[in-house]
Amino acid sequence: MKGIVFADTIGWLNEGKGTLGRNRGVVIAGAHGHEDLCSRRFLKLLADMVAESGLPALQFDYPGCGNAAGDHSTLGQVHAWTASIGAAIDRLKQDCGVAEVILVGFRLGALLAPPAAAGRDDVAGLVLLAPPSSGKAYVREITAMSRMIDARLASGSADEGPFTEGREAAGFRISHETLAQLATLDWRQAVANLPSLPMLVLTNGKPLAADEIRGERADVGDITTAEFDGYPLLMCDPTANRIPAAGLDRCATWMAGHAGEAVARKAMLPAKGLRDAPEVLVGPHYTEEPVLIGPAPEICGVFCRPRRRHAAAEPVIFLNAGGVPHVGWARGTVEAARELAAEGLASLRIDLPGLGLSGQTEPGYLFLYDERTRHDVSRAVNWMEQAGYSSVGLVGVCAGAYQAFHAARADRRIRALTMINPLCFAWNSSYALEMAVWKTYETSKAGSARNAAAMEESRDPDAPKWRGIASRHARLIVRRGLEAIKSTLSMLHPAALAGQRRVELWMRELCGRGVRVLLVTSEGDLSLKEIARHFGPEEERLDGIRGVTRVSLPNADHTLTPHHARRAMIARLIDHGGVRRDGYVRSENMLATTSPSFLAP
Repeated sequence: MKGIVFADTIGWLNEGKGTLGRNRGVVIAGAHGHEDLCSRRFLKLLADMVAESGLPALQFDYPGCGNAAGDHSTLGQVHAWTASIGAAIDRLKQDCGVAEVILVGFRLGALLAPPAAAGRDDVAGLVLLAPPSSGKAYVREITAMSRMIDARLASGSADEGPFTEGREAAGFRISHETLAQLATLDWRQAVANLPSLPMLVLTNGKPLAADEIRGERADVGDITTAEFDGYPLLMCDPTANRIPAAGLDRCATWMAGHAGEAVARKAMLPAKGLRDAPEVLVGPHYTEEPVLIGPAPEICGVFCRPRRRHAAAEPVIFLNAGGVPHVGWARGTVEAARELAAEGLASLRIDLPGLGLSGQTEPGYLFLYDERTRHDVSRAVNWMEQAGYSSVGLVGVCAGAYQAFHAARADRRIRALTMINPLCFAWNSSYALEMAVWKTYETSKAGSARNAAAMEESRDPDAPKWRGIASRHARLIVRRGLEAIKSTLSMLHPAALAGQRRVELWMRELCGRGVRVLLVTSEGDLSLKEIARHFGPEEERLDGIRGVTRVSLPNADHTLTPHHARRAMIARLIDHGGVRRDGYVRSENMLATTSPSFLAP
């Protein structure tokens, strides 16, 4: 795989394997927003599989989304999104020498792929995965998610009101104009207007008949339809989800069967003078370069640098928040990296192995909390050192905070640490139990999703309310039991029995060697219990550690979904990095003696 830049976006190209290639390639048009976070790993694995069968495959981000330039709340994005699919087709043909492409669309991509194929003679097949029934239905889904997630987190900040220019769905903003354009899309009508093409359509629910896709008057042709097995479990949450192997196999097998003629593979060389030039995305105050860090498993990331001025402060490496890809929850990591660049700070946002677009881990790796992952973090630090940075800071949310903490303990080049809502400082079996319970709960919600509409039509108007209350009480009982188990096991650890508090000792050792620690929690977050478990119920022992700064974010959830919470966090990162708003670097002494008291953003 290699990173490429085209049409103001970043793409990831898997070149076909083997000495014999195909005269076709694959362009993958992915999902949007929360659905993109859930499905990005699935589509990366699909790209890997089709590349193994000799088909080069390209993933990319729509304008204003993911790693692309721009803002996802930009007005009227649908035309630009559709045009970007055409640009991806052109780039794949240019780089790999293929004559035709199979176009894969997932969710939003399934709405956009048929109109993107209109008027082209180089689209040889369509794979539409979980297409919404219509653009109007898709907009209704966005609206429902906005009401469920974002409405209850509506900003309590005095200087920021609700997003009135459109909708926020799981923190992703989309304008009214774009929503109106989406509502006009009809992928089945667009397919009916295309020449007869081989098609694979996997639906979330009952499979469609071929004549439902192309219409009664159109030539049905080679159309395969089936249910997308495992789709609800894939889309429940980017950390709790499960990759449906059967769905991957079905898609990869279908594309291998429609791969076109076998041809002798030719090495594609860049133009003379450009062979060693990195591909760079240029923004208003930043430049970004797609990065792959070897050896296997490769670490995929994006290196963001200030376009004009540089501050003499450590750059930042952003780690995954749980299973969320490196673009970040609600695209927060991309936003943070570019804001830091505006203040003169460089950054590298990465997917650790097994997550996002990075390579697969070895069998037996503990999901998210394997202690060996610190070696992968150090590989990223090595890369930054080779880029000219002798020391770095780490930023991690949830499991990313755990990995940042332990990587900093092992690597003295890490001079600053930002831990956001850490749910674990020291892994033991109780955390494994908690994760298993949580993942089971999340996937069970997904598994029952297709029955939700029928349940809500119950004759008892209070039934949904009582089901919700019962569910919340059950979760509360389980949570209290798990918290008690974790506290008990922590106290029974040999270090605790010997009168030693190992997490506190680790924190003191870090700060004792000059590491600056910023510990951020959302009000009411479960991370507060984890901090109290290791530093006392009032965190009094944490307050006594020189070099630790505590920040509390009001009206924020665990992943910082509200826009105001992400903005406040970015401001703290800039301050923690030692850069004032005027661009000057603060002195090290001032940073080391920052007050450990709670700070309101």
